Order: sequence, then C-alpha cells, then structure tokens
Amino acid sequence: MGSGLTLIGCQPRAVEEESAPPFVFRKLNLRQQDSQGRPLWEISSPETRYDLSRRIAQARQLTGVIYRNGQPLYRLTASTAVVVNDGEVVQLEGPTRLQRLEPGRPAELTAMRVRWYPSQERMEIDRSPRLVQGDLQLTAQLARFDIEQERLELRGSPRLLQRGQQPIRLELGPLRWQADSGALSASGPVRGDRRLSDGSVQRVTSPALSGNSVTQTLDLQAPVRLEDPSRQAWVEAGPTRLDLPNRTARSQAPFKGRYGQTQLSGNGFLLNLGSTTVAVQGACRLRQPGEQLRAQTCRWNWQTGEASAAGAVVLERKSNGQVSRAQQLNGRIGEQGFAEFSSPGGGRVVTQLNLPSGAGRRAPAPARPSAQQRGPRPPAFQL
Repeated sequence: MGSGLTLIGCQPRAVEEESAPPFVFRKLNLRQQDSQGRPLWEISSPETRYDLSRRIAQARQLTGVIYRNGQPLYRLTASTAVVVNDGEVVQLEGPTRLQRLEPGRPAELTAMRVRWYPSQERMEIDRSPRLVQGDLQLTAQLARFDIEQERLELRGSPRLLQRGQQPIRLELGPLRWQADSGALSASGPVRGDRRLSDGSVQRVTSPALSGNSVTQTLDLQAPVRLEDPSRQAWVEAGPTRLDLPNRTARSQAPFKGRYGQTQLSGNGFLLNLGSTTVAVQGACRLRQPGEQLRAQTCRWNWQTGEASAAGAVVLERKSNGQVSRAQQLNGRIGEQGFAEFSSPGGGRVVTQLNLPSGAGRRAPAPARPSAQQRGPRPPAFQL
C-alpha cells in the first residue's frame, strides 16, 4: 500500500520575518492504493492551508471517494476538514455526508463531526449521526462506522423513525445496521408510538428487535404489546413483524387482546391499520359479555363492526342458551353485542334454544304418526 500527496498551483502568502505562515494551495489531492495498485480512497479540496512542520492540512469543501475492490462505494463531502500526517487521520467538521453508491441500496449517513481513520477503515461520529434509507431514519448521540465490514453501530439513545404520514417512532438500545444488506438489530427495551391522522397515539413495547431497512420490516421479540388507549384497545402477542410501508402487524403465535367490550384471542393474527381489520388465523375466539363466537378463522373490521367467521363456527348466547353452528357466518359486532349474523349464500345454520319451562305451551296435539308414517326426523331449530 502507498499514498501520494499531490499539491497543485502552489501559491504561498507573504512571509513574515518572525515565522512562515502555512502555505495556501489552490488544490489538494490525496489518494491511497492497495497492494494491487487499486484505489482505496481519495480526497480533494479546492483550497488548503498546509503546515509543513506539523504535516497538517486544513481544507474546505472537501470531497472524496471510498472504494471497494477498486470500484467507488461511498462518496464523501464535508464543509471543512483537518488532515493529519498526510491522511493518517481526517477530522471532518460541519455538515458531513457519506453516500452509498450501490444501485438498489442507496443510503446516506450525515453528521456534524466525524473522525476518520483511513488506514483502519473506521469512522467515529460524535455529533448528530443520522442514517437515512428510504423512509427509514436512524439517529443517536454516538456512532461508529466500520467501513470494511460496512457496519454502523449507534449508541446513546438510538431512535428509529419511519417518516411520512402517521410516522412511527421507536426508542431503542444499542443498534447495529449493515449497509450492504440493510439488516439491523437492536437491544431493548423497545418503546415506540405512532400518531394517526385523527390525533390518537398508538404504542408498542418489546424487549428487542431485528429488521431490514431496505424492506422496512421490523421483527419484535416476545412479549409484544400493542396499545391504542383512545379506543381502549390492546394486543399482547408473541414474536410480531411490523411491515411499515403496508402498515400491518403479523404474528403466528398465540395472542389475546381487547377492543372496548370485545375480547379476542387466537393462534396468530394479521392487523391491518389501513383497512382497520384484524384477521385471526387459528382458534379464533371473540367474546363479549354474555356472548362468544368460536371458529377456525375470523376477520373483524373494528371501525365498521363487520365480522366474518369460517370453519366449525359456534355462536353462543347465554341469555337464552342459544347455540348456532355453521361452516361460515357473516354479521356485525357492536357495543351491544353480536348481531345480524347469517350464513352467506343461504348456507345451513343449526340453532338450538333452551326455552323456559312452560314457554310456548299449546293445547294437546293430535296423536303423532308412527316413525314409518312421519319420515326422517328434522334437525333442531334451523335458520
């Protein structure tokens, strides 16, 4: 490996009798190569003050490129820079930007102060580090970027923000992000909120998370709690994936939850904020005071109250001992309970009622015909 310093257009200022001031050059070029002669990095500045005795260059409007296998991988810009020992250390000051150039995975790391060690392929950031990829933004008080591994470590109150409408904000423990894949992981506790267009705030907690900044998905570790206090709603679940662009939460583990007077549980769910629906993927149970519905799967729109259930559906009402069974039921769930449930397309619903003693008593009926005369016995009360 080697490095070369190219100074173009030497233009020294007037020399004072006591001491010579630093030289001012019209342009500074500094480059380092690997053993095969391929560029590792290069920086340049349109104007630089160079102190020969201390081997320190003070540059403005610094630009640079960091290479991987001889190909440009990052573009670097900074308002000012101090270059020590011809590139042993480069301290970048003012608005500083590091842009990843690979198509399909663009990302931008910005800060107000960066200390770069080119030979160690490492950057230490202690002022306002911020990473942006798509609508996802990561911030912290401190950061370290391992250029060779393309790994960013955020420490000191890391935060994750999904920008745009109804943004989600998460406060995290120490976080790692891989620039080449977008993979990220953070220890907890994880605490976050999402502000909806109507002004209500939803909250989420989890011990830790992993995810991907390219797909903008986050995997929350169990136990996960999702809350919407304004609607008296909550869900407690196992491992849960948040799909930020599609505004969905999905889990394949058992869960339980509540929305107002309605309780729900099952073996997995898909919560869709965009369509205000929750789909229970197994062992669905919806309960209200005095009523409950059980099915293999069910779907409920908590805004409109529309609900559907499929697979061994059982609807029970304690008030009159009513039990209805069907393969599928559609209806509504309101504050006053389950209502207007029926089978789509005229499907069969079998309902049993426990009537009070003597209810509906009539005059004695004529003698009943024999079994051969009356034919097959009809089912219990059928709708």
